Amino acid sequence: MKRPGRAVTIPIVALLAAGCTSNGAAPHDPGKVVLPGKHVTVPGKLYATKGRSLYRFSGTHLTPLLAGMKVKDPAVSPEGAHLAVVQLQEQSSTIVVTDGAGKARQTITPSSGPEGALWAFAPDYSDDGQRIVYLTDRGKQRSSPQNLRPNDLGVWSYDLASGQTRRLVAPIPYTGGDSDPVFRPGVTDQLLFTTYLYGGAPLQPVARLTWMSTATMAMVYLSPDLARNSQPAFSPDGRFVAYIHAGAGSDDLYVMPLGPSFSRESRPYPTDGALLLQSGIISQPVWAPDGRAVAFLKLVNGSFDLFILPVSTDDTIHASGKAEAVTHGSFLDADSRLAWSP
Repeated sequence: MKRPGRAVTIPIVALLAAGCTSNGAAPHDPGKVVLPGKHVTVPGKLYATKGRSLYRFSGTHLTPLLAGMKVKDPAVSPEGAHLAVVQLQEQSSTIVVTDGAGKARQTITPSSGPEGALWAFAPDYSDDGQRIVYLTDRGKQRSSPQNLRPNDLGVWSYDLASGQTRRLVAPIPYTGGDSDPVFRPGVTDQLLFTTYLYGGAPLQPVARLTWMSTATMAMVYLSPDLARNSQPAFSPDGRFVAYIHAGAGSDDLYVMPLGPSFSRESRPYPTDGALLLQSGIISQPVWAPDGRAVAFLKLVNGSFDLFILPVSTDDTIHASGKAEAVTHGSFLDADSRLAWSP
């Protein structure tokens, strides 16, 4: 069974094989990553995918990576020397760790098991670079067209030194599972993810940001009962979280400060004091390595393109300028994470 994407609230157009060029309007997918006439300088290395091909933006240069692999959800190790990506097959996916040149590849999740074909998505490195948190439907019950069983995604971790894996969160059946796991910088035992469930009367889909201690396994919701919040992204110092709030016809970008730890659900919820950074149909926020900008994908004229928004966290968090377009009419993969390293 092919797993549907949940990252955005509108259908994603099928994408073509990607190349690169530098100008011109694109009312339809040009099959290329298009840079605007006035190039935006990207500090560090910013990774995105188009048509399941991986690209790296750095300065004003665009470099294709991992030729021949269909990938999504890039993640960069803290020292910037390794990439973890999801490698897609027809009926399964695995997480592959590779060096910056795309060599020395190591597959760290199985493509199948006693349960059948397996899916894995959304890797993220711990602050010490020793663990990867990710999503998988490993541990599901065997299923068939005559006896369909849930194959929801749960949160797992992988220890790079020992090769051991463990499940951190069992998903709520028939919700699609959890999503968006990210480790908190500066600590070794905290992560955020999105919990999908149903709530209200009549029942409706709910997406709640969830804080977790991997030491005690305690979990605390950071957003209210009927929230539709997802895709959390930590600032490099771990003080702030950018995330997507789904409203009526919009997926807006918000940011909130986050306390050092939680023992219970706080009232008001942390999301209740969040600041709107960018409105529109936004997806996949990620912070610059120095914490002075947030990159994201935004829907403009039918195309998801890459933008960088300068922000300030000196006193209070706020946008310190206008978002600049790094690509134009490029139809980037809005269901694939971005990654940013020095």
